[in-house]
Amino acid sequence: MDRSWMNARRISEEYEKGVLVFLQYVKENAKSVNGTYFCPCVRCANQIRQDLGNLHDHLFMFGITKSYTVWTWHGEVLDQPMTSRGTNYVEEWMTDDLEDMIRDVGENNFRRANLYDSVINDSEQPLYPGCMNFTRLSATLKLFSLKARNGWTDKSFTELLELLKEMLPKNNTLPIRNYEAKKVLCPMSLEYQKIHACPNDCVLYIKEFASLKIVQHVV
Repeated sequence: MDRSWMNARRISEEYEKGVLVFLQYVKENAKSVNGTYFCPCVRCANQIRQDLGNLHDHLFMFGITKSYTVWTWHGEVLDQPMTSRGTNYVEEWMTDDLEDMIRDVGENNFRRANLYDSVINDSEQPLYPGCMNFTRLSATLKLFSLKARNGWTDKSFTELLELLKEMLPKNNTLPIRNYEAKKVLCPMSLEYQKIHACPNDCVLYIKEFASLKIVQHVV
């Protein structure tokens, strides 16, 4: 499925059509909880649930998270185990989306966070000694996909991780809590600054525009 629309301007026809395709995919594949789904907009970052109406609005107001190219939070399943760096999702994610992430957080911050090394290590570290089918990263992604599709709470997911940790062989690398699993998938802990933007993608209110105010025109 073509996802180039995710990099298009939010006011473009390409982006609008892409959002509609995404919402249809969500309705057909994602697990809803009381009619709500994880919102992949930049503000919610798949951590907050919204109904389809708000999800639609958020994707236009805040934009979709560009690095979210595999929709694991909305029912997409990774079929390939990630045991090598040559032909797997991690390598594709590195080449396709890592540059965007570097631009977003700044090269100095990115290097200080050691993100690349962290993801590479987790993608090459076996789930347990001798395991050939799963790495620490691939197992965590698979489990998070199940969590999203079935609407598990953070508490129930932690309980599952704790049980699996005991069931797996000794010295396994599976995260034991929901928080630790999230850190595997998003290992950056960077300070951030909220920057307001024009809803029409005209300007970011930063630097020489910082003193300007958002004015809503009512027609």
